[in-house]
Amino acid sequence: MRILRHFFPQPRIEGLSLVPPRDPFLLVSNHFQSPHLWVGWVAAAITAAVATARDPGSRDLHWVVLSQWRWFEVGSVWVPNPISSLLFPRAAHIWGLVSIPSRPSDVAGRARALRRAFAYLGRDRAAGIASPEPVGLFPEGKATTALEEARPGTGAFIHRVSRMGVPILPVGTHLDGDTLVLRFGEPFFLTAPPAVGVEDWAREQTMVAIGRLLPREMWGVYAPAIASAG
Repeated sequence: MRILRHFFPQPRIEGLSLVPPRDPFLLVSNHFQSPHLWVGWVAAAITAAVATARDPGSRDLHWVVLSQWRWFEVGSVWVPNPISSLLFPRAAHIWGLVSIPSRPSDVAGRARALRRAFAYLGRDRAAGIASPEPVGLFPEGKATTALEEARPGTGAFIHRVSRMGVPILPVGTHLDGDTLVLRFGEPFFLTAPPAVGVEDWAREQTMVAIGRLLPREMWGVYAPAIASAG
């Protein structure tokens, strides 16, 4: 909550009453960043806003983050940024982040990260988490202004979380002049129709829910889907 006091002007927060006060949820937001506003500050503002709406003892929000930033790629060789390799593991430990391996080939590491996310949400009994807590996710996985395609795999993850009985809480973030706007939407569940590819369908449904909380000029690649959703 102290983070919010450092914003000038103060963020405008809308729909905060839609944040579940006690139960866990999966928060999904556009990965908004502008030349004058780092996405890390946006995440901090969302975290602080959520804390004000939660009951005491239920105020942590565990963000899903990539374990490393990509520095460059030559052919099929993926080279991580050495600074992120040093700092990210420590940051993940201190702030309770869910660190997803950046390398697509690290299947075992991704499985461990997903189990950790399920544990925070109270859906992994073996983890022994007494008080489930919410998890936050930027489905696009990279800084954007207008919406871009959600990362492959996010749809299946979000759909699985929803099938576990955890609501999805959408948040749209943007700048109105110099003011950061955080707009929370109605929590929802994903139930895929029969004979539908869950991954692509769930990604689109999630990004449409986020997009409906944003100005039309930020709808990006999801503009047709958001317009047809009404």
